[in-house]
Formats: sequence, structure tokens, C-alpha cells
Amino acid sequence: MRPFGETVLVWRLTRGMTQAQLAHAARIPRPNLSAIERGDREVTLRTLRSLALALDVSPGALVDGEMPAAGAPPLTRTQMERIAQATVHGRPLADPRESALARWLAVTLSEQLGSRGDTPSRRRPGERESGRAYFLLRAAEEPAVLASLVNRVVEKLPLPRS
Repeated sequence: MRPFGETVLVWRLTRGMTQAQLAHAARIPRPNLSAIERGDREVTLRTLRSLALALDVSPGALVDGEMPAAGAPPLTRTQMERIAQATVHGRPLADPRESALARWLAVTLSEQLGSRGDTPSRRRPGERESGRAYFLLRAAEEPAVLASLVNRVVEKLPLPRS
């Protein structure tokens, strides 16, 4: 089970919200939300309900440490191949889960993907953005699935030109 603050953070990032946006929606001060996400502050039942409502998730999911993709079926080989292709070639995907995984992989592996000579250069994410994408990947999928996805992406990268 994940710590409560980390669970709130993952749900917030998955929903694409800033701390200010979530704090406003939950009607709590932003510094308090920051302390909650760091695990430095306990929450009242009222705050739990406010956060859950603002994140459109059940209070029990937050308390139990459930991640956004909890209960989702395991990725198939076809899905993993599709995600790897989208990551390498920057193609959009229709499935929201696959799209998010491809986006987070691309940000996390931006150094490797950006070194290819066959595509236009992409904006390089900062260390914070890269760390956040890696955090979300770890929260979304099991380590073995992530390892498989990374291996598939790396296999699809062209060899460096000499």
C-alpha cells in the first residue's frame, strides 16, 4: 500500500492538475496540500472527502493507496508494441492508458530518443519533468512491465551513426 500523500500526488498528476488547481478545487490552502503530498500532514475526514471529490475518485481509493490504473488488465504484447512504437516515433494513441504510458516513456527516455538523427529534435524535458514522468510510470505499472516497455523502445532505436 502506498502512503496517502503519494497516492494524492499520483492522482493529481494523472488528472493533469497543479497543486494550486487541486487546492482550489478541494478548498484547502496550497501549502497544506503540499504538506499532505509530502506526508508531513495528517488529513481530516473533511479534507479527505474534499480531495476525493476534487480528484473524482472515491475516498477509499485514496486511503487504500489505489493507483489510477489499479484493476486495469495487464498490457498485452500487442499493446506494449504499440506503446513502444508510439514512444519512438511520437505517434498519438487512441487509448488513454497507452497514450499516457507512451508520453511518460518518451519524457523519461528523452535523452536516448533525442539523440536519434532520423527525427526532428524535440524539446528536452527538465530534470523535474523527467522525474515526474518516471514517478508516474512506476506508479502505473509493475517493474517487469516497465522493463519490457523500455527494452522494446530501446530495441526500436536506430544505432548511433559514426
